Amino acid sequence: MDRKWIFIITTLVIFMAIGATTIYVSGKKADSISTDELPAIMSDSIASLYFSTTADQDMNRDGMSFVVFIDAKGDTRLWEMNGLELGTIHEAENTFFMEDRNHVYIVESDDIKEFKADTEEHTGEITGYKDGKFYSVYNSGFTDEGTYASNLRIGDSSGFETAKIPHYMYMSGIGEDEISFVAGDEETMSLYSTPLQKDIEVKEIVALGEIGDRLGLSPILHENGYYYMLISDTQKLTSDLYRINKETKKIDTFPFLTYKDVDDYRVRVPYNLRNAATIDKGIFHYVDGAGDVHGFDFTKEQTLPMLSLEGASTGSMKMNEQTYFKDGNLYFFRYNKPTKAFAIDTYDLQSGKRIAELPVNGLDEMFEHISSKKKNVSSYDFLVK
Repeated sequence: MDRKWIFIITTLVIFMAIGATTIYVSGKKADSISTDELPAIMSDSIASLYFSTTADQDMNRDGMSFVVFIDAKGDTRLWEMNGLELGTIHEAENTFFMEDRNHVYIVESDDIKEFKADTEEHTGEITGYKDGKFYSVYNSGFTDEGTYASNLRIGDSSGFETAKIPHYMYMSGIGEDEISFVAGDEETMSLYSTPLQKDIEVKEIVALGEIGDRLGLSPILHENGYYYMLISDTQKLTSDLYRINKETKKIDTFPFLTYKDVDDYRVRVPYNLRNAATIDKGIFHYVDGAGDVHGFDFTKEQTLPMLSLEGASTGSMKMNEQTYFKDGNLYFFRYNKPTKAFAIDTYDLQSGKRIAELPVNGLDEMFEHISSKKKNVSSYDFLVK
């Protein structure tokens, strides 16, 4: 991977981190969870958020991250860890995964396990689960040999170990059996995969041509023998949907979005690439950074009517918004600037209507605690049970 392309992608990530602006308000010290309390609070939560300082704020190993557990009343409790920019949370089979720079935490209904990681990480990528094990990928950086590596932490409640994927990932996704990612050099890029297992076996799925000015705007999604992803062209100010047949390697592209200008493109960079899109029965849904939900029906090869999320921030400065797709619904974590209040809205994707609103209480305490440390955090992940 040429360092020029690393710089381009890193610049985009930094822009997203800066966009998720911290809100400072008055309040008391963050209401942190004790180790004994954590399993019960995790079990009772209906949603969780991950906040962290950026990597540059962790240069002296004093960065912070928080997992916010939200109950059915919208009340919050916080678990504090070390920092990890773009860190993730994940839940599977009543087991909750949390991570920071140098630790992994596994929370079950009656226990919590903490593991010191083999190597420190500073930028998260994506996390998945298979056969009782969590798989978490990191944008780790250049090795001593001058090559690039994306580290992979693999484990469960008995422990974790680290493997190396020898590529920088432009885009990534996790299916039932594999990690898929787009990687390449200055001349060309390809779609690759490696099985969800300890032993890394990278194989090229299909070549995607010259990199040019293309950037990924979504996770790589998997459904019914196809890969799906959204890739923009920052020179043409357009984005196309890619559908790739896993067996035949046939690539179909579909024009999807056109941007007015560079500023419009920047505003519409998603809140979180990992949670920006979903595919279900051939229907693709995508949320941009302006709070507009775009759809495409691959069976009919046509775009769907656009849905606009109520209360989404306008302009380039985001207010820690996050989205999450599940069971035909879209969940939107938002901030109301006039009232300085957070909420989780639920939208039915079929009707396009907002069907529920849950005020979220207590985050002012977290922001005040962070402000007292002369730090700021951004939201990097969101999940709903």
